[in-house]
Amino acid sequence: MAVANRILLNTILVFTMLAFTIAANAASNSSVRSKCSSVDQEIVNFETLEKRIRETNSIGGLSKLKLSGDINKMIADLKTYHAGDSPHTLEQHREQYDLLYMKVVSQVQDKDPELFNQLCNAWDPLWAELQDESNLKKVSQLNTIDAKTITIMTDVFMSVTSAVISSAHAEEILTHDEIIKRDLLVVVATQGVVCTAVNLYQKITNHDYVATCEGGKKYRINVSDDGRVNVAPHQL
Repeated sequence: MAVANRILLNTILVFTMLAFTIAANAASNSSVRSKCSSVDQEIVNFETLEKRIRETNSIGGLSKLKLSGDINKMIADLKTYHAGDSPHTLEQHREQYDLLYMKVVSQVQDKDPELFNQLCNAWDPLWAELQDESNLKKVSQLNTIDAKTITIMTDVFMSVTSAVISSAHAEEILTHDEIIKRDLLVVVATQGVVCTAVNLYQKITNHDYVATCEGGKKYRINVSDDGRVNVAPHQL
């Protein structure tokens, strides 16, 4: 009887620890954006996101092209993950998604308040659409460049666009750490910080990093509870 009681007690303890572990993981992956402002029209899917990015004046033309390519690649990478052929874990794909989202938010938060608030509210719902295999199959890759846009581009603009596309293909061979460093660099640079390269980074929690730039300067990059991306010198 005593042995049975010990087994029962150990079983209860194991399940209790498992429950706490699951709860802790859920908390660590939950949104820090608890104070997003309400919006009249939500971004409900990636087609809506693409449309809003295309319409905003807060992002330059080349940046829009690059973001469109980044979104397309992210969707393709998640499809590869669901097919069982991705070199990255789902957690790593989530980290890459968050950094891509931070790149968009950091460009619009001071210039397009409406889009910024829409992005804040859509952060987690769009990820839910991506990580769900059945929903992802419904997500078509986006195409922001129509025939009219192509015909009015100058030769110089087209050459730069080709370089952007080549860069997008080149990133296919990047490791997860290299992708994070690259995207952290974009976020830092968007906030006006001079940083030629991110050599090291430390992930503190989800949406919270310390990046070490070439030359040794450190910057804290995080997302506040209202969805704002903040970059500040990091003091030990």
